[in-house]
Amino acid sequence: MRRHELDWVSLIAGIVFTGIAALYLVVAGTDLSIDHRLVWPVVFVALGLAGVATAVRATRREEDTFAAEQVDPAEPAE
Repeated sequence: MRRHELDWVSLIAGIVFTGIAALYLVVAGTDLSIDHRLVWPVVFVALGLAGVATAVRATRREEDTFAAEQVDPAEPAE
């Protein structure tokens, strides 16, 4: 199997949704309570931050690739 790059957005989404599910399981099994008004904003903020981090990383990778492909004008072409 070919190794692929880590997809940060999918990883963070999975962690956030797993965390929410675990939170609801704990609340259902105990006397704890949560403020349901905060669940969706936390999900959207986490996914937004993951999306921004992925975009920044992709941009840096493209810049590095572009810089590596540039030919130094002082060197003679073969």
